[in-house]
Amino acid sequence: MARSGGKDETDRLLAAIPGLVVKPGQALSRLATLRIGGPAEHFVEVTSERGLVALLHEVARRRLPFQLLGLGSNVLVPDAGLPGVVARLGGDLKRVRIRALRVSAGAGAPLALVARKAAAAGLAGLEALSGFPSTVGGAVFMNAGCYGTEIKDVLHSARLVERDGRRRRIGVADLHASYRATCLEASGAIVTRALFELARGAPEALLARIDELNARRWAALPSGQPNAGSIFKNPPGDAAGRLLDAAGLKGTSVGGALVSPKHANVIVNTGGASADEVVALMRTMRDRVAERFGVRLEPEIVLLGDLAQRFRA
Repeated sequence: MARSGGKDETDRLLAAIPGLVVKPGQALSRLATLRIGGPAEHFVEVTSERGLVALLHEVARRRLPFQLLGLGSNVLVPDAGLPGVVARLGGDLKRVRIRALRVSAGAGAPLALVARKAAAAGLAGLEALSGFPSTVGGAVFMNAGCYGTEIKDVLHSARLVERDGRRRRIGVADLHASYRATCLEASGAIVTRALFELARGAPEALLARIDELNARRWAALPSGQPNAGSIFKNPPGDAAGRLLDAAGLKGTSVGGALVSPKHANVIVNTGGASADEVVALMRTMRDRVAERFGVRLEPEIVLLGDLAQRFRA
């Protein structure tokens, strides 16, 4: 069914909803760490859970495509941009509260910021995740992990808004978390707040540990060039980076997209790279590893729009 109303009318309607801030003409390349992607048809900042519920009702009523964007660190946006509504969480949905051994963090808050706030308050458990370039919501959604710690190890519960607008709280066991996955991927539910249960620690030691792990992480990644971190998930019992390196893929390029000479599981934008070039390079990486080792790598980067179909073709 065709959508009703034009772009300006839809923007005005969304702007009238409390808890939404409309930002017309938002270039998504500026919000993605790969610096690739066209504009959003409609872009909104969601500042409250009530605003998110109202937005989802309106999206459903008008049958608009909908995409939630976090820090843009693990996504590839199509060159043509994204139709419908692209939303980011802000306002109340970025606030962090600490009480006793628990940290309550809005889903829009950067995980690195939450980890540092917790460490400064003498709460241990999030240090290994402090370098993960994600919002809290995105980290919970995919069960982010780093240096032997996963979100499920420190998460107590999460508040969700289902795609039909229903709000509920779930415990960590209800996420059915596994390696880089939870049940939220299938349901499409949106995390609005996470509650972490941590342990006591010495602030100075915890902050020093964060600095140490972050230095190790950044030393292994290319600096000064736009990238999205790891492109492929690690297959069981192995590392995607090792397989890609052994297959001789470092330095391979398609247009402006280059497999980093420093880390074979990272693609950098050398300047003017397109999403199509990144997908073509990803296909080359996948196929070379499959031919050499019989292992089929699966993307860790989220391919938006029709890019996932193009990658699988």
